[in-house]
Amino acid sequence: MDLYNLLSLSSAVVIGISGLSVISGVVLIKLGRRDLHKKAMLTASFLALLFVVLYLIKSALYPPREYQGDSKTFYLFVLWSHTALSIINIPLVITTLYFGLKDKLDKHRKIAPITAFVWIYVAGTGWLIYYLLSSG
Repeated sequence: MDLYNLLSLSSAVVIGISGLSVISGVVLIKLGRRDLHKKAMLTASFLALLFVVLYLIKSALYPPREYQGDSKTFYLFVLWSHTALSIINIPLVITTLYFGLKDKLDKHRKIAPITAFVWIYVAGTGWLIYYLLSSG
């Protein structure tokens, strides 16, 4: 496996586990397990940060790959929505984490469902983009 594919696969695995950590965190808070919820969400945040580092390394070393499949319109929709929401999610995550860590729980509870939804969408579409580029 060459470095490009290793970075791509590593990025996909890291963001996928990050998304699963978010889902776990949502389930845990609904079960009243605040301590485990906090750990799951901090794990998700660390993994998302690791993803950004891997993505930046890959982007610095290699040009973007073009989609070679038959569903270009679908691919572009997924890519653009993924990219826009990933950018929007950065301040959402920072704000949500801040409110949670500072025990401003009323504000945290208002923004956290939006952040979680966007995060899960971005993680899922990240996997989809990886799959579409790998299979093309």
